[in-house]
Amino acid sequence: MKQREYNPEDIRRQFSFLVFAVLFAFMILIIRLWYLQIIRGDDLKHLSENNRIRLVRIPAPRGRIQDSQGKILVDNRPAFDVSIIPEEVTDWQELSRNLGKILAISPEDIERVLSDARGQPKFLPFKVKRDISWEELASIEENKFYLPGIVVEVEAKRSYLHGTLAAHLLGTIGEITPQQLRDKKFAGYRAGNIIGRSGIEIQFEKHFKGKDGGRQVEVTAAGREIKVLNEVGSVPGHAIQLTIDLDLQIGVEAAFGQKAGAVVVMDPRNGKILAMLSRPSFDPNIFAGNITSRQWKEIVMHPLHPLENRAIRGQYPPGSIFKIVTALAGLSEGEIGIRDEFYCPGYYRFGKRNYRCWKRGGHGSISIHRAIVESCDVFFYNLGHRLGIDRLSRYARMLGLGQLTGIELPGESRGLIPDAEWKKKALGEPWYPGETISASIGQGYILVTPIQMAVLTSASANGGHLYRPIIVERVLDTKNKSVLTAVTEIKGTTDLQPKNLEIIRRALRGVVHEPRGTGSRSRLPDIEIGGKTGTAQVTKLRNRVSRGQKESTPYQFRDHAWFVCFAPWKNPEVVVVVLVEHGGHGGSVAAPIAKQILKRFFHLKRLKDDRQKVASKY
Repeated sequence: MKQREYNPEDIRRQFSFLVFAVLFAFMILIIRLWYLQIIRGDDLKHLSENNRIRLVRIPAPRGRIQDSQGKILVDNRPAFDVSIIPEEVTDWQELSRNLGKILAISPEDIERVLSDARGQPKFLPFKVKRDISWEELASIEENKFYLPGIVVEVEAKRSYLHGTLAAHLLGTIGEITPQQLRDKKFAGYRAGNIIGRSGIEIQFEKHFKGKDGGRQVEVTAAGREIKVLNEVGSVPGHAIQLTIDLDLQIGVEAAFGQKAGAVVVMDPRNGKILAMLSRPSFDPNIFAGNITSRQWKEIVMHPLHPLENRAIRGQYPPGSIFKIVTALAGLSEGEIGIRDEFYCPGYYRFGKRNYRCWKRGGHGSISIHRAIVESCDVFFYNLGHRLGIDRLSRYARMLGLGQLTGIELPGESRGLIPDAEWKKKALGEPWYPGETISASIGQGYILVTPIQMAVLTSASANGGHLYRPIIVERVLDTKNKSVLTAVTEIKGTTDLQPKNLEIIRRALRGVVHEPRGTGSRSRLPDIEIGGKTGTAQVTKLRNRVSRGQKESTPYQFRDHAWFVCFAPWKNPEVVVVVLVEHGGHGGSVAAPIAKQILKRFFHLKRLKDDRQKVASKY
């Protein structure tokens, strides 16, 4: 076999080509290394660190809410939230499909959430779903490899321990909106933060917030945590101690039942709110979690508007409660004396119209004491006509009506106390004397809120002092030390003479304790009470039905039932205001509710006094 001969020249050419190829490859490698280290060095180092170390926020728990005795009303519980870190997402469409299946979220909703996430800073987690179930958590952990950028965070979720109890007072929470993030008032907040939406939750937001913490966590490429490198703990928000008593609040809600309306229980000596109710109510826990579109629609479309706090926002004609104002104005202006009388034949003739009294046969000759006790309309028609609307309005405002009480809750309504000037500006019409007739018994244009009625009743009981209602007793830090304490504030003192106030006080006692008093159904066997019934006409019906035929009247046209009272009569400790929307007669509907509330109040007071006596022995 002939051996192949090698040409030295061929060998040199092949060697030169090999050397050139090796040198070219090394040159490419050197250029690439130069580009990566010199040109992209800082960027790649930053990305490398981000891939290795993840910053995890530790949200601060919101401060607790407790009652006047320290019993917890609102607390926090641990919940698992799903968040997304945009810069770690490689395929948004695939992530949308995979995550939507696990969390049972529609493609449209998941796309909306992920679209919002893409608009946020890429390195910060963005909430996708709060408070996921254990099954959802397990599924996410199983499929972690297919969910790049998805992290599960443990966060304190708001827990309203008593459901609908005092829901309007406590308020609701929700995720901060993009519009709020642009508001200077919310400087320091970021997307995903929870803030108060209503009630105490929003009013004291700056105290509830606390200070977020964070930790640096080393993670694998799949996003699994290896170890914690550094951690700064969060600082919980301040606790809020309210003036309300949980046991009394439970009693109030039980006594009122499921009627529509409001109750305010207040201490006339300092303005502290002891209980507050608005019906219909709602469960604030659904706002703290993942409220569904169906739940939201049911609430906002409800014909009785359950989100409205009727105790401070509801505006109603006061009906016969306003006779307290008319009586004090008449006595103070000298238009009537304690022994002066008007004759009531069952109606009051003014012009071509008869203004009827609730008692068809009339009350006969009647003085101011009996007129209040039996709630005679004709007496106050006469007195109101003598006074005129401007003097009536001045005394109404003196007693706190037609103005904000200053309660520490958002959204309070002012109500309306009309006068001649108001009507001219608002309606472009003069005030007619016949309108004063209706105003003298709390009808016509007059509108008040239940919280204003509490201030008015307190002023009638305590000698004419108008206290600003207080709902928060103290704000406590994490060491349970007070950082803010409620201060009793007198917003005004009436110019009413003590003798005139005493005339009214005695008449209000008669409303409950005298034989013909309209508030007898609020009577307790061992405690003297001062009170006043009110039946506020919602609309004038051409053929109004009798009380016994109330059910035949459409609900929205039925009268509102009022009852206001204070007790004990000599040294008042508590004021109760009850309003039942479209409930009918105040004496038969609202007064019995007030009776049950007073019974509960004094029962709890005796228990507290007994405990203090026992404690003092040791």
